[in-house]
Amino acid sequence: MDCAITKDVEDMLRKFDSNGDGNITFDEAVKRLKETGSKDPLRAASSMFISLDKDKDGIISIKEIHGHKADVAAKKLQKAINNICNNFLKGYDTDKDGRISWDEVCNWVNKNNPDAIAPLMIVENFFSELDKDNDRFVTKCELQEYVTKYKSLPEQ
Repeated sequence: MDCAITKDVEDMLRKFDSNGDGNITFDEAVKRLKETGSKDPLRAASSMFISLDKDKDGIISIKEIHGHKADVAAKKLQKAINNICNNFLKGYDTDKDGRISWDEVCNWVNKNNPDAIAPLMIVENFFSELDKDNDRFVTKCELQEYVTKYKSLPEQ
């Protein structure tokens, strides 16, 4: 578990769990929200329970908080991956068809690495890493798969 997520969960429990049992009840949530000046603590607590009480038992457990934090982190990661891929596409996809062609990579390599000893090898390596269906096009989905797996894009 990510240290930042664990710390956030512990902080939330410490703030809301007034009886120290490791869970947050609806009453504890309402009480804490009142203390923090919420204008409508009942509504805020209801929203909190809708989001966090996944098993609908009326108690928010540490496991549910961890799960929620992990879900939020996963969504942020997916958004970051999407942004990386969009930016990568913008840099290579000169004809703006939503995919990167063999020719576009060749042109990019020739323009940006004019002294490359083996430009064709650079292009071949790029496609061998990313073009999973071997159609000589790299799609956003192929980019996303690669980034998800390796947490980066290949360097050129």
